[in-house]
Amino acid sequence: MPDPVEPDPVLPKVNITIDKTTKYQTIDGFGFFGAADVWWENADKLWNDAWGEKMISDLGITIWRNEIFPPATPGVSQDADWTKQKPAVQGLKAKADKYKVNLKFIATVWSPPADLKWACNFSWAGDENATRYAGTVSTKNGGTLNPNKYTEYADWLKSNIQLYKDAGVDLYALSLQNELMFKQTFNSCTYTIPWYNELLINVVPKIKANFPDVKILGAENMLDMEGKEENWRWFYHSGVKANADAAKNLDILAVHGYSDGVSASSGSELAKMWTNHKDQFSTPMNKQAWMTETSGYTDSWEKTGDLPGAFNLAMDIHSGLFYGNMSAWVWWQGSQTTMNEYCLTSGTATSKKYSVSKQYYRYIRPGAVRVKSTSDSPEFFVTAYENSSKGTNTIVIINSGTEDKAVVLSGNDLPATFKMYRTNASTENCSFIKEVSSGTAASFAVPAKTIVTLQAGGDEL
Repeated sequence: MPDPVEPDPVLPKVNITIDKTTKYQTIDGFGFFGAADVWWENADKLWNDAWGEKMISDLGITIWRNEIFPPATPGVSQDADWTKQKPAVQGLKAKADKYKVNLKFIATVWSPPADLKWACNFSWAGDENATRYAGTVSTKNGGTLNPNKYTEYADWLKSNIQLYKDAGVDLYALSLQNELMFKQTFNSCTYTIPWYNELLINVVPKIKANFPDVKILGAENMLDMEGKEENWRWFYHSGVKANADAAKNLDILAVHGYSDGVSASSGSELAKMWTNHKDQFSTPMNKQAWMTETSGYTDSWEKTGDLPGAFNLAMDIHSGLFYGNMSAWVWWQGSQTTMNEYCLTSGTATSKKYSVSKQYYRYIRPGAVRVKSTSDSPEFFVTAYENSSKGTNTIVIINSGTEDKAVVLSGNDLPATFKMYRTNASTENCSFIKEVSSGTAASFAVPAKTIVTLQAGGDEL
């Protein structure tokens, strides 16, 4: 006779409660930067139909970020220009339209044109002895905007917004400067806090006069600087908050998820950083909080050496959503020829980071409102969302512990059943597992070190 089938072990219970009457932020979307390969590659590598199809219909991006490249000058080349970028812009727009996705196109400046820049010297963002002056500058290696050229800079930005419009795309948001404290060998430009406030005051109204619906996001400085307990008082969002004229010209408070512009800001400290940013800036200023660039995660499941892994990425996205009332999360380079810690895909070949991202990107759609979620286990991290316009309910659960446990899901006005999708360290990659039931009479397993998305109602896209 065959051996008797062993019953499933009885798992310890975790109670998760959803309170849909308590509401938090509205989600704007999730996405990444760039084309099917890096902009410095040949133009024929930057767009292909299969890649665009996968990004929109499978990963489910709802935000796409791009660089506004300044003109090349003698001896100073540029990785791309509008002619090189346009096929990817129009290709993604067509795919988004096919699936009725309102894809938000956002753009960031790394450097103004060289003839609009000055040389400068300062030691940190609040340096009272900072100087700026006419000198030999290019689009690389920092420098700053010539304060006599605000009108010319606004005109240049408006011309680039018009390029998108002529291509059939209404640009959703614009950042006037990427990582504005770092002098880099690539396109870069630097500003002190007062200079950045001047930029907002003098340039944004000129843009809005022609394009009133374009949102201005910034300052795209590091979350470590804008949110850490010992730092948040001394950087750009604090400076904007203290200047009413500047604050009214900044629509979205954007940070980057790095400690230094390269290394990912990851781990338990994020909870406090995001809480500080919410309490000090986004809530009192009544502005949305976005994370508009991060990378530096290995594709192993957990941390390897100094690099956080895909499971850490899941936790870090949760931190922004839960503690920071973050409305948008944007990865750095979407795709590269060689899979590495900076990208999510190599063409249509995906990664664990892709699967973890998909647990959020595909199922939490723009317009979803985060609602209150509580867990009686410190190892279970939960966010929950209701999207009234789409008729969907979405719950993301992370079991960070080392034991499999059974979740009892309860709350007001919850759907009776959810589809469960799961990613683990092995073969599950945002895979459909089964339908599960809510209510105190039911439970479902959430294995150790996994991320689960529960989806109910409507079309997830």
